[in-house]
Amino acid sequence: MKDNSETTEEESYVLPSWRVNQIILIAVRFLTDEGYYEDGFDYQKAIQNKGILLKAYSAFKPENLLELQKISLSLWKEGLCLVATDSETQQVCRMIAYNDSKTAAEIMQIIFHEYGHILFGHTEQCPNAEAEAILFSAIATFLMIAEQQFHIGQLVAKDGGGERFFEGIKAGLMEKFGTQGVML
Repeated sequence: MKDNSETTEEESYVLPSWRVNQIILIAVRFLTDEGYYEDGFDYQKAIQNKGILLKAYSAFKPENLLELQKISLSLWKEGLCLVATDSETQQVCRMIAYNDSKTAAEIMQIIFHEYGHILFGHTEQCPNAEAEAILFSAIATFLMIAEQQFHIGQLVAKDGGGERFFEGIKAGLMEKFGTQGVML
């Protein structure tokens, strides 16, 4: 949605610690439930399996993309989250359109950011919504890159599975912040 460089001090928003912890656990739960640590995991397919269309900017006619960007609430032009009609099923669904001229890691971050808006039910452009989507995207992208580099999730899966991984993170957050800081 919005690039941080465009945020003024008046628009900045700091999430309360309990919400930060909640979003961390939501991101971990989403990826763990989808088996992000398994060989061949495709985060885009996992999101599409939630009934969300993903469409690269290059798939749009330039004039149509410009129109979408004009009517979007978003001031950020790297990705858009909108309601669309699936051309195959003719059903109304959510769609994430993303700038595919970016690197693979940037595309991942953009898609997770827009998915965060959908996941949290954001319907308007506001600093709170941006902070939540940015945090969700950062955690999900970090876990994906850490898995690619270090295979932490695979190690955890061999040692008790995703539920143990999730519960371990939750326990760590509760130890650090107490039960008031972790509500999920």
